[in-house]
Amino acid sequence: MLTLSHLKVFTWEAIFTKARQVYSAVVRSEIAFEASVWHQRDKKNELSNKECRLETLQNQTLRHVAEVFKRVNIETLETETYMSSLHVHLNMLQNKITLHSWINNWMQEIRQACKLIRVRLTRVNRVISCSLVIKKIVLLNVFIQEDAKIQSRRRRHILFFTMISTSDSIAITQYHKDQWNQRWEKYRERVANINVISAQRLHLSNKMIKMHDDFQKAESILAMHIRIERIDLNAYLHSRNVSGMNSSQCDCEWSHQTTKHVLMHCLNWSHLRSRMLQDADFLNYWIIVVITKSLRAVAKMMMKTKLLKQFRVTRTLIL
Repeated sequence: MLTLSHLKVFTWEAIFTKARQVYSAVVRSEIAFEASVWHQRDKKNELSNKECRLETLQNQTLRHVAEVFKRVNIETLETETYMSSLHVHLNMLQNKITLHSWINNWMQEIRQACKLIRVRLTRVNRVISCSLVIKKIVLLNVFIQEDAKIQSRRRRHILFFTMISTSDSIAITQYHKDQWNQRWEKYRERVANINVISAQRLHLSNKMIKMHDDFQKAESILAMHIRIERIDLNAYLHSRNVSGMNSSQCDCEWSHQTTKHVLMHCLNWSHLRSRMLQDADFLNYWIIVVITKSLRAVAKMMMKTKLLKQFRVTRTLIL
């Protein structure tokens, strides 16, 4: 995970989707190695000490992957990165392993039964092999037909259990996704409507991950900050009691300098807003921050304002 954080920080090509793929394929698979041995399912969803430490590590790594502030809520971070909590993921893996072992036991019993039938048919064929040639030919034909039936039956059983395995595996994945969705809905109910941000308005979906595929690194990071609204503007910095930030007022003398105000209402950036709205094709802010084309136009406008110091260097690389 330390290597992943260094790749994300020092490599311009390590965009959000690639970093997330590395975490999902390498780091998380290493964390969940042999989870069926040490992970215990709990109906109350209470985590053990080891799972709590692993959950903390995952949260730290996801913040490195998304490059967001520590004050971002875990539920929001998991939804934006489309990465379920580690406890839900371990439960899903354990259920799939249990299903796989159950199917293997049934398949072993079917193979033993088929082997026993084949041995009995072979013995009958050997006993009557000394009889007349005609009877032998008839019995051989019967044996071939029976053996073909056994093979066909065996193939049907294998196909049947394969279908069961596939359908049950999909059902297990959907069940745990529903659990994750319930957790997300409970969190959204606790948030007051006046404080709901862009990232909390949508339902659980992987569309936000696909949206970052065509983004450059700076665009992807800025788009994440805009949606989460944990960004270096006066309103957020003043709410976190940052030293030297005595007011949340905007330079246009509006009471709060928020992302929505800068992009849609601030008088200082009206010359940039017209081009942004033209490229975005929408006038509704809550739609603009969801669609890929519109969000890219929003990110470029935010860079042109030079309000965010960390993006002043990347402005010349993208714009």
